[in-house]
Amino acid sequence: MLRVLLLIALLPMLPAQAAPRHDLDDPQLAAIVDGEPISQRAITLMHAVAQKRRPETTVPEVILSVVEDRLVAREARATYPESALISNNKVGYAPAIQIQERLVANFQAMFAREIALAVHAEKGGNLNGIVTRRRPVLPADWQAVFGKPRLLLELSLDEAGRKAAAAHVVLAYRLGGQNGTVTLLDVYSAQHVQGRNRLHARDSAFAMEQAQQLLERRYVLDWVQHRSGVSAADYQTLTRAVEDRLVREGWTNVIGVTSDIHSDNAHLKALAAAVTPAEVEAFYNANKEQFIRIERVRARHIRLADFEAANRAYARLQKGEDFSALAREVSLADSAAKGGELGWIEQGDRIVPWIESIAFVQKPGTVSRPFRSPGVAGGASVWEILLVDERIEGYQAVDSESVRYVAGQAVAKQKALAQYHETRERLLRTTDIRLNPALFDSADKPAAGVAR
Repeated sequence: MLRVLLLIALLPMLPAQAAPRHDLDDPQLAAIVDGEPISQRAITLMHAVAQKRRPETTVPEVILSVVEDRLVAREARATYPESALISNNKVGYAPAIQIQERLVANFQAMFAREIALAVHAEKGGNLNGIVTRRRPVLPADWQAVFGKPRLLLELSLDEAGRKAAAAHVVLAYRLGGQNGTVTLLDVYSAQHVQGRNRLHARDSAFAMEQAQQLLERRYVLDWVQHRSGVSAADYQTLTRAVEDRLVREGWTNVIGVTSDIHSDNAHLKALAAAVTPAEVEAFYNANKEQFIRIERVRARHIRLADFEAANRAYARLQKGEDFSALAREVSLADSAAKGGELGWIEQGDRIVPWIESIAFVQKPGTVSRPFRSPGVAGGASVWEILLVDERIEGYQAVDSESVRYVAGQAVAKQKALAQYHETRERLLRTTDIRLNPALFDSADKPAAGVAR
């Protein structure tokens, strides 16, 4: 299902240093940003979309989010190429398709009833009424586009394939008094990797289904442009809002704000590499609970020759028999006479690695289920039951590699967030922003330009 763009702030905002001016008295406008007007009509439509995802969204939130999207997107475009901001990889949708999908989803949310009525008014009560010709993709057509079936390392079309796909009209239609076509190249270009894979598998039904979806999108866009009453300026504003939000999302990902802390993000990696020992230590001291480790455990065990014997012993323990008494009775280990006592096992004790690997994750006071262990050197494997009596916790060393990594990643993330907020504050402080005070009543008006 197409995602509906929620035009509210992507991240929690910090107060800006200077507020936009609430001095715009034109009843047709919601805001003016560096001389560029944003109409109340466009904001009303975007507010309707936002409320479908978050009913409590206010008009001021929408206005300020659109303004901030515009400012951040403009800044991002001046710093990074568009290809870095709106993903254009071999797996996902092309940028133009991402924009079109979001825009159509928004229009469907804004005008769901009206568009449905318009479709119903077409011949036959559906979009088949505007289709003038369908041409299924036959085996010979696939052959012209893809050539002979072969293993491909990358799903793409060569020049000859593109020409053949462009020449194959899957659907012809008449819309708004104009003739139009959906070609096989249009269908191919609108796919992500899973869709391209189905086309390379020569799935003719899928190709026709996707052509129909493209027709539906074009119908929505045409209806909004020519029959909805939305002005050309407002249509441009609505389109730009989608583009700006995609760019803003891309920028927050590029600088690491919305990237996973362990992702291969170049900006985060550079910030993490520059984190100083003093910063690591400061983070460590402020977040010591993140660096707790088990220093040692005190445990007992019962060793048995086979699975059946181990299960019988485990069943007796489950009925409440004393662990030490049972160990003295049935354990084959040297520790049987001491009730199975292993004593304290220290972190990093490799003398009994199989014990450590289990004992350090087992909850104190619980008896493990029987597990198979290597046994003594050179001997047959045996079965063990383990009881952890006590666990002592401590902290990882501040100069350990694990602390350096975790703290470095966290500090890098904090710096990326700071960069985000600093950029936002600077843009709000240095941009000429005028807002219509009539849309910011006392209940909704945010302080200092904060989009709540």
